[in-house]
Amino acid sequence: MVNLFSMVWRKILRKRWVLGIVFGLSLIYFLTSTFKQEERIVRDRTLLQAHDQDQAIRWKVQFNLGNSSRVSNQCRNSVQGKLLITDDLGYVCERKELLANGCCNINIASTRLYSCESCLPNGCCNVYEYCVSCCLQPNKQLLLERFLNRAAMAFQNLFLAVEDHFELCLAKCRTSSQSVQHENTYRNPIAKYCYGESPPELLPM
Repeated sequence: MVNLFSMVWRKILRKRWVLGIVFGLSLIYFLTSTFKQEERIVRDRTLLQAHDQDQAIRWKVQFNLGNSSRVSNQCRNSVQGKLLITDDLGYVCERKELLANGCCNINIASTRLYSCESCLPNGCCNVYEYCVSCCLQPNKQLLLERFLNRAAMAFQNLFLAVEDHFELCLAKCRTSSQSVQHENTYRNPIAKYCYGESPPELLPM
């Protein structure tokens, strides 16, 4: 009985019209799946665009030096520098000249306000602390606002977390993926800390 059924089934499969039906059904299934996937992609893209237009990014950054997060007579500073420190007022000083309240001692001749020493015209510097100090200049506000408005989705998690000008400059000047080429070499190994809108200029190898 099984052998008979097997023989009949083989004969049916050999007929061209049966193969045509199988092929036709397969083609219909393939086309339907493809169209559904395309529809889903278009719908998702439309939803994303609508979301982007309806919900503009609300940056927390406040561009003033008297930020509410700053305790009176206390300064936040860039902390990690071995030789130099920048405080949230924009002063750069030697670490040994840092006062107990976290501020640079402005009575020392070497202390500089809004110093752009080691910084290039494109906003890239070879010393992190000078990058932060230069970035804190009040006239850099427009440039930073432009950057925030154009910030890629990849940067949103980082820059949505900052609350004021000082925190923004700390984050912006840190070496990021913008500063590297092929994820393992600096575009400009000398000036790799940037507060500007563009990545460092790519130096020839």
